[in-house]
Amino acid sequence: MIDERIVTKAIIERYTEKLLSSLELDVAICGAGPSGLVAAYYMAKKGLRVAVFERKLSIGGGMWGGGMMFNEIVVQEESKSILDDLDITAKPYMEGYYTVDAVEAVSGLCLKAVKAGAKIFNLIS
Repeated sequence: MIDERIVTKAIIERYTEKLLSSLELDVAICGAGPSGLVAAYYMAKKGLRVAVFERKLSIGGGMWGGGMMFNEIVVQEESKSILDDLDITAKPYMEGYYTVDAVEAVSGLCLKAVKAGAKIFNLIS
């Protein structure tokens, strides 16, 4: 049987530790949309102390919905190198255009930013 007191204590202690460790930052990013997550990844990868603050429950902005509420997005050639760096699959569509699974893109952005050392706080405004 799970002890709810232990679960509650673990959540509170770990979150408090994470929040306290983010009181002194090199970079604070407002918004965990695609731009915020990409910025967090690259800065954390360079060793900066980075935290991202998102007011909503979910991160990724509107990217989850893709285009026309289909969870596919289209990127142009200029953005492909960023996707390659993040190990996000981009399938060629037409010359200079690629399609990307929106769920993979948001999940990949989040994972890479966190693994690089960025802290992400949702439900904070």
